[in-house]
Amino acid sequence: MHNLVMIPALGCDERLYEKIAPELGDLVSLRTIMANRDRLANCVAQVLAGAPETFIVLGTSFGGRVAMETALAAPGRVKGLVVIGASAGASPDRAAGLRRSQRLRGGEFEAVVGEMAAMIAHLPGPDGPAARDAFIAMARKQGAEVAARQSDALAYREDLTPRLGEISCPALMLWGTQDQFVSPKEGLRLSMAVPHGRYAEIPDCGHLPSLEAADETADTIRNWLADVGLI
Repeated sequence: MHNLVMIPALGCDERLYEKIAPELGDLVSLRTIMANRDRLANCVAQVLAGAPETFIVLGTSFGGRVAMETALAAPGRVKGLVVIGASAGASPDRAAGLRRSQRLRGGEFEAVVGEMAAMIAHLPGPDGPAARDAFIAMARKQGAEVAARQSDALAYREDLTPRLGEISCPALMLWGTQDQFVSPKEGLRLSMAVPHGRYAEIPDCGHLPSLEAADETADTIRNWLADVGLI
């Protein structure tokens, strides 16, 4: 049985995956690793220190970027990659990202979380409001400093696009069609840039498919694992 390491989004924890875990646990051995350093290289080091010798890595948003960087850093250990709602590009506005970090540290934590929550779920979707509320609850538990460090890491991210061809393991890019943070077009582009990439999308779903569309997300991952021979 392969190991599946799951890396949550900014401000999130293992509850991000609690709805899909029961649907995957019979196929893979699950482990959630929190990446919460202020630079992506240090987040990758966290993942590699806590992961089994070989593993499939799955990440959402911030965690998806860490997952891509992990696949590049340890190609001999990473046997599969699942990216949900994350970009391979450099930060489009480093100063704006650092301002978010400053606001998180400077007493505006609730305001920043509220702004993110308003965009993070597709509220007209069947589980959109619940996903929004779950995000807020996770962010409050993780706290301002963890979110600020993760925000710093994203602000300082570089462009991975020239290296995507080095990701030799099977890769699934999974997107909600209503993702307001990272366009589904980015997921499709990523799937075409890696040698063994596949793109899948979930309708009426925002940035956190594992919360908003748990059954569809789990089914998509299960089918992909079977198709690429990882189960």
